[in-house]
Amino acid sequence: MWFKDLDFLDRITAAKEVGFDAIEIWNPQKKKLGGGLVSAKKIAERARGEGMKVTSISPGAPSLADANNLNAFIDWIDLAVELADLFDVPNFNLTGHKIVEGQSVQEMLGTYTRAVEAALGKLESAGKIATIEPYNPFDHPGHFIYGVEPALSICRAVDSPNLKINWDFFHMQRTDGNLITHLEDGIHQVGYVQLADSPDRFQPGTGEVAYGRILNRLRNLGYKGYIGAECFPQDQNAMVAASDIAALAESVNLQPPMK
Repeated sequence: MWFKDLDFLDRITAAKEVGFDAIEIWNPQKKKLGGGLVSAKKIAERARGEGMKVTSISPGAPSLADANNLNAFIDWIDLAVELADLFDVPNFNLTGHKIVEGQSVQEMLGTYTRAVEAALGKLESAGKIATIEPYNPFDHPGHFIYGVEPALSICRAVDSPNLKINWDFFHMQRTDGNLITHLEDGIHQVGYVQLADSPDRFQPGTGEVAYGRILNRLRNLGYKGYIGAECFPQDQNAMVAASDIAALAESVNLQPPMK
């Protein structure tokens, strides 16, 4: 979402130049370089060469509301684990919650839950965490996992340390609000955290979310991991966005995790 005018590998270098020492990546198999695709291996090599930690990847899961996709999903888990090993990241994003016509939300949640349960053995053997990412209905129409409750219900039903939630405060705010209250209720299921301000998805400080208080509470509740800046720099100004994020981190004494 940052440095979109650059080829993908050069975005990693640009992130370092504005002061980041960690990045997250959407599907690393679909990044363009010039007229074609750049391999995940080359992305990982550039990140290592720049000394940049990769904190999360989102390999793009198949639809898990369709029971016919179960075998494809199990194969996808193998691929996601392989990519997570390549990028030396313990967690990867689990989406796959597009609506299937003719099914109720409860039916789709049930099929989704059973698919995840079928993959637990592979996750446990690999030592990886799949993080369900709830969306919001305004920016991502056509899905059935929105906000806190559906994802929490799945994680509590499965009850595994290898299945958690990608706790994206932007999506949570757009869907539910009451960010601190919901965080306190669901903290034991938080596997990774992302943020952006609401409603425009720019960097913190550009919208309605009091991120200073939220991040203080997040750390007080025990979350010690990385926090992904999954936001668009306002006015496409990466330097200002990075400065705003650095100021927020300093204001709450937010230290990076130990490497």
